[in-house]
Amino acid sequence: MSSTPPPLPREDKGDFGLGRDLSNTRGQRLLNADGTFNVRREGLSWTQGGSLCHDALTVTWGRFLGWTALAYVGINLLFAAVYLLLGNDGLSGASVDRSGGLFWRAFFFSVQTFATIGYGTIVANGIAGNLVVTVEALVGLMAQALITGLLFARFARPTMALQFSTVSVIAPFNGGTALMFRIANRRRNELIELEAQVTVTMRDTDIGGGGRRYYPLPLDRRAVSFLPTTWTLVHPIIADSPLWGMTARDLEAREAEILVLMHGTDETFATRVSSRRSYRSDEVVWGARFRNILNTTRAGGGVSVDLTQIDLYDAVDLPLPAAPHERP
Repeated sequence: MSSTPPPLPREDKGDFGLGRDLSNTRGQRLLNADGTFNVRREGLSWTQGGSLCHDALTVTWGRFLGWTALAYVGINLLFAAVYLLLGNDGLSGASVDRSGGLFWRAFFFSVQTFATIGYGTIVANGIAGNLVVTVEALVGLMAQALITGLLFARFARPTMALQFSTVSVIAPFNGGTALMFRIANRRRNELIELEAQVTVTMRDTDIGGGGRRYYPLPLDRRAVSFLPTTWTLVHPIIADSPLWGMTARDLEAREAEILVLMHGTDETFATRVSSRRSYRSDEVVWGARFRNILNTTRAGGGVSVDLTQIDLYDAVDLPLPAAPHERP
């Protein structure tokens, strides 16, 4: 007697495009705290799956400078080896002893040729040596142009440097409670027309296999025109909220994750930029309120904000929890 397989969880069209398979993975968050996804592309060669230009623009400054130094030293080591293959008479000028040996003389001559320094203390001899110099001069010209272009692109590429609070809180709000998290602009540039889209994803027991559903979280204020200080985003937990009547244990049991997508315009470049963040159930603090970090008594007037304190909160009492309600 054949058994009927359980129905597959239906795909939620409000899943931001994450898809059913990614949504139904267990034991990991959908969106990392830094905004990256837990997805790895496989089956592609390094030429298909990678982009040197994209990687050079998106890696950290430390890694970019490390790659640049590695490429610089590697190219000069390669050409130093070629000069050594030309023999002892391939280069002349500075004495071998004063240059530190044959290898170092060849290496320093490569550096001078690559960077078009041309001190003239070491010169190439013969047609073979000068052909190598010609090739290295061309490689050096292209490499320096490429590195200069990448440096400029990294400086000029507009990005949103939002600082999110590391936790979200459930705090009193208008006689009830609300989910809150706080953001601020880390840079001195101005962000205008900032908009937020917040969604909570939870596993539903009424879906075969315990699939996920996605519920939009309406905000008390979903957009601001300017962001000079901080912005605390507030989702009121009222009767039609997906979080109505839920407890910390409920969120943990259903593997709740709050997905945040921010859009804004960088005023300096007049370009639309975005940022992402997520909060898991263990990153939601119940019975807390963010501490005021604005200083209005600064010498000379004006307002200051200490972003090192963006995560600070105080414990508060919450109103009595509301009874859970049925969801479709």
